Amino acid sequence: MKKFTAVILIISLVLSANVLAFADFNAPKLTRDEWNMIYDSYYPYNTLPMLCVGADETQVSLCWHADKTNAVSCVRLSENEDMTDYKEFSGIKTDAEKNTQVVCRVTIDGLKENTIYYYQWYTGNEWSKICKYETKSFGNHKVLVVGDIQIAEDWRTDSDTQSDIGFNWNNVLAEALKENPDISYLVSPGDNTSTGKTDAEWQTLLMPEAIRSLPLALAIGNHDKKGMTYNYYTNMPNEYYGKHFRGLDRDFWFRYGDVLYLFYDSTSGDAPDHMAMTKEAVSLNQDAKWRIGVVHHGIYGAGDAIGDTETELLLTTIFAPVFESYDLDFVITGHTHSQGRSHFMKLGKVVQKAESGKTYTDPEGIIYLNSNSVCERVYMDYEADHLAYSFIENDVTTYTTLEFTDNKMIVKTRRGDNSELLDSITIERTTSERKENSIGNVIYRLAYKVVEFVGLIYVKIDELIKYFG
Repeated sequence: MKKFTAVILIISLVLSANVLAFADFNAPKLTRDEWNMIYDSYYPYNTLPMLCVGADETQVSLCWHADKTNAVSCVRLSENEDMTDYKEFSGIKTDAEKNTQVVCRVTIDGLKENTIYYYQWYTGNEWSKICKYETKSFGNHKVLVVGDIQIAEDWRTDSDTQSDIGFNWNNVLAEALKENPDISYLVSPGDNTSTGKTDAEWQTLLMPEAIRSLPLALAIGNHDKKGMTYNYYTNMPNEYYGKHFRGLDRDFWFRYGDVLYLFYDSTSGDAPDHMAMTKEAVSLNQDAKWRIGVVHHGIYGAGDAIGDTETELLLTTIFAPVFESYDLDFVITGHTHSQGRSHFMKLGKVVQKAESGKTYTDPEGIIYLNSNSVCERVYMDYEADHLAYSFIENDVTTYTTLEFTDNKMIVKTRRGDNSELLDSITIERTTSERKENSIGNVIYRLAYKVVEFVGLIYVKIDELIKYFG
């Protein structure tokens, strides 16, 4: 009996240790008064750091603003909470949007999986408070997807709108991390800000304390593209500026375990550079089990993307051939403020149904996940019986998780206020074979040269419109 009791006790301790291992994101839900105190204390500044994903799972990076006079682009990292035996990482300083500041960017490498780290950055006057970052598994892991955070500042007459959206952002994030303490990083398909012009938007985006422990991967959306501040507040890996991109334009990619992420700037019609970035990233990551695209505009998207000329014709023509010819498994989109998930799509048609709650093994085609918004709800008209879509929801704020385990990708969408499960699907891969070099796909990309030529014309016309507009 004593041995039995001891075994039960040990099992209980192990289970509780596993739960506690992923229990501290420091992401509490806040009352409005609690949020107001945080917002008022941070709002006058623009110096909160962003923790960003690295080029692979052994890296993260940090980006922050500091006073130009005495800024040092340096981060300390330790496995000890008192910061003893720290290792120092140095980075670069670049111009900021304000003449009195610089932007500091540092990449931390050599990270080990399932390890708790503590870090500090040099604020320009002193070392910051100590922050905690916990790596999870480098193999099986879970990702959080939240779209159209769209922190607002000066595009409304209501001065409280930015705080309202920040409050929603904090509490959706808190709910998601409470339900999923094993999240490794967050993916946003763009519109992280509303005007793309003010530092206050980024400061509000970074106010939730959990952001200091959660690496971000942020696509560029059309609202971000209204200004240039994305340049000064992010530090994304493997940024690809191509031959023809201009201004804020860039794509980027990163690898985490067996997953290759390809992020595209869908506000740019520059088809040649989008194709070139994909070719480069895929060629360097032939052994990646999963290929995930991230693009802001809702290709096959729920909401007003259905029937929208720009989305269904222009963007589908530019991006869908890239995704399909390089055999992507899944694409994350946003823009429409409506949550939805497509069936398996190819050449503009449903090639296989993708019903909620089911598992699909080695399917043909790509699923498109359209995330809805953290900012105010926008109830958009859509065709409920649209053939591309298996699931559409625009009545509540939601979040989605992608869990990669063994040979499966499990996709779950939940309510943002109580984590009620709304939709789920599992994709299983039993083969490592990819088809991007098949004769059909080679011909597909050769035919795409016409789209590349037209895309360059579109880019030039867009430049003229902006110049004279």
